[in-house]
Amino acid sequence: MSEHFDRTDLRILDTVQRDGRITNRELAETVSLSPSACHQRLQRLIENGWINSFHGSINVERLCSPLQCIAALSMSSHSPDSFRQLEHAVDQMPEVLEAYTVSGASDFIIRFACASMTRYIELTDELIRECPSISNISTHVVMRQSKHFSGYPLRALNPDFAF
Repeated sequence: MSEHFDRTDLRILDTVQRDGRITNRELAETVSLSPSACHQRLQRLIENGWINSFHGSINVERLCSPLQCIAALSMSSHSPDSFRQLEHAVDQMPEVLEAYTVSGASDFIIRFACASMTRYIELTDELIRECPSISNISTHVVMRQSKHFSGYPLRALNPDFAF
């Protein structure tokens, strides 16, 4: 961590990740700062890359019923070019919500949200065409999301984060 990063900054990060719409006044009260000092710290955290972005969490089910699939991909070649080729192809697909390079039986885990199973099959067919090193795709259809991401447990990740 930086020499300019302290417990107050950590409290700001913890608070903002739980409520990105919090007003500066409320944030200042939460972290025991004046509103102007809080605003300056928040801007510094943003400018220095501690906060990547702010997003709204929408209720997509009110708009439509997307089919969500988690695909575990295995590669026959582990060359850097093969991995870059797959990463580039995945990056071009808006239906890909998340993608991870992993260890174990699979090489990649990819989460898709598609309008239909037909669209999911089109996407995986496209991946196979563009990335001939794909040797296997194992698909898991999401039936229900049991827990939603709500921020990192900063205190649990590092016990030294006493704030």
